[in-house]
Amino acid sequence: MKRNTNPRQQLKYPVVIEISDSHEVEGELLSSEMMCDGVLEELPPEFGGGWQLDYTEQSEGLEGSRAALRIQNSLVSLSRDGEFPLEITLEQGVRHSCYYNTPAGMMHLGVYARSVESDISRGGGRIKLWYTLDLSSDLMSMNRMEIKVRRCERSYMA
Repeated sequence: MKRNTNPRQQLKYPVVIEISDSHEVEGELLSSEMMCDGVLEELPPEFGGGWQLDYTEQSEGLEGSRAALRIQNSLVSLSRDGEFPLEITLEQGVRHSCYYNTPAGMMHLGVYARSVESDISRGGGRIKLWYTLDLSSDLMSMNRMEIKVRRCERSYMA
């Protein structure tokens, strides 16, 4: 495969994404799993480098929402459109704030990432996140998420 040398046109790779998610809320453990197709894109250095993973949500209540996961070292940010939009930043050892739209209305949450691990490359990889969510500094949930990314055989240009 001949690599494009135009720095403005980056390679994108079709991938299969598996997301395992668990939340502990008031002692009750809730888990979910999702598998979908997506696109993994290498971000150019002028945008901070790293990777972006784009996919369409399959989870109940979020079906059809577009999600973008940006991975840059120990910083992961997730944005989602649709009926329940979300923008969240997970940075190991740092508490960030986010707004989360729910059926009950907009919530302002604190997000503290205890651990952010990533080994994403052109071939795929894995992202492991361990974080807490709080509302007015009161712990709402402890969360773990593992995202496995497996590259498909073909690739295409942007």
